[in-house]
Amino acid sequence: MATRRKTHQASEVSKRAILEAVLSRAVEAGYEGTTMADVARVSGLPIGSVYWHFRNKEQLFVELLDHCFELWKQANASVGDMRDLLRRSINVSAAASASVAEPAAAFWSIGLVFAFERRLEDNLARQRYLAIREEMFGFVTSRLRASYPKVPEDVAAELAHDMAVMGRALTDGFRVAAAAGDDTDFARYAELAADALESLVTTRLKEYAHV
Repeated sequence: MATRRKTHQASEVSKRAILEAVLSRAVEAGYEGTTMADVARVSGLPIGSVYWHFRNKEQLFVELLDHCFELWKQANASVGDMRDLLRRSINVSAAASASVAEPAAAFWSIGLVFAFERRLEDNLARQRYLAIREEMFGFVTSRLRASYPKVPEDVAAELAHDMAVMGRALTDGFRVAAAAGDDTDFARYAELAADALESLVTTRLKEYAHV
């Protein structure tokens, strides 16, 4: 039993090393530029070990996406209002997306490649990335919807949806800025984005009040 436990632990350590290696490599080379041989070299493991855990590159990236998504959910489990959400997504996630210091943040920028590359339409990793984006959108929408407890349900749902769309667009844009190396004060722009969206919410609520 002890031997089996040690074997399992060693296997999990190897798998984690492979995921960290593919993330590190993908930040530099993207999906197309990352090979299984690269991952073996960066992880320091035999290529046979890489193939033992992952049958091909698509599966490897799918599991990396799931791994990063779990980290993202843990980091955002206690997210509060829209300002808190934008502070986390722009000042923390987008700002960190050009490095491997924050795995969840880094890979969402890499994941944008899957959104742009239509020729990867049948790629399992691209399909998983798009599915995760929808799950993230649902998570954000539910959090924002709870921010309007005294607003009629249909109004709250529409506001939450619109704010989630705007927030996602802003965050994606700031991720591109980070990846391009733009000199951007992410903390400042996270606050400005929150100010702008809160102003929009106030205007919309006034409009609904007069309907």
